Amino acid sequence: MPAPGQTSLTSDYQTRLRVRLPDGRQLGLTRYGDPGHRPVVFQHGFGTSGLALPPVPALLARLKLQLIAPDRPGVGQSDVYRRLSFPSFAADTVALLDALGIGQPVEVMGWSVGGVHALALAARYPQRVAAVQLLSSCLPLGERASYQHLSRTWKLLRWGQTRFPWLNRTTFLWLSRQWARHPNRTIDWFIRLMQPAERVVTAEFRALLRDAAVQGFTHGGRGVYDDAQAWCRPPGFRIEDVRAPCTLWHGTADGVWGASHLPYLASRLTAAHLRLLPNQGHMLYLENWEEILTQLT
Repeated sequence: MPAPGQTSLTSDYQTRLRVRLPDGRQLGLTRYGDPGHRPVVFQHGFGTSGLALPPVPALLARLKLQLIAPDRPGVGQSDVYRRLSFPSFAADTVALLDALGIGQPVEVMGWSVGGVHALALAARYPQRVAAVQLLSSCLPLGERASYQHLSRTWKLLRWGQTRFPWLNRTTFLWLSRQWARHPNRTIDWFIRLMQPAERVVTAEFRALLRDAAVQGFTHGGRGVYDDAQAWCRPPGFRIEDVRAPCTLWHGTADGVWGASHLPYLASRLTAAHLRLLPNQGHMLYLENWEEILTQLT
């Protein structure tokens, strides 16, 4: 049964929960596996949700792991929080763990911009994080030190988000309607826009990623917009404050966020291990899920 302050929707393998935060907001999450097993937190990517994890019940049972995948504010079942920042969501994640009765240090995984959220959690709450797995991770777009390591495309996208926020808000609102009304057509449209490495994997996991994106764009795309705004502002934490060991998984064919920044990011971490995977793209966590989870043990 859910603890006080929690509501749930349960299947044999995954449970969707809502947890009440100290300020009264509700934070949604998806819990995969046996709640009695060792917890691992998964921070989802931009424009998606905690539903983006491959179904591997037998593997989780064998490894004795449970995965806890929170939805950021304005995503899925989580209430909108317009002051979203990397530090605020790190605090939300700690409050979520407390509500679930998890007090021990946990391993944290973050995919894409979720990697920055994972770093923020490790930097702000080092006593709560045992290790970090960065899966095709990005850099914080609003950090001055990282700016010179951004590609021209990402510099342009940051400029557009900060100079024309109304245009991005309108775009995300339109996309939220497309995902809600025409999810199959929308995922196929995105697949056609992708680079080859991402296109192949997304097509293979089409239904999983489609459903995760539908939840990602709930609340009229408000959560995606607020996440983008947070990404473009000063991050509110120092990467150098991460003391937990970090493994950086990245594909050489990543068409979303190239691997050229990895040496720079690793140089700012106390204990970093690089896993550069040939010919793999931004969705590499889906192709290497068993290997990634096995490394946690």
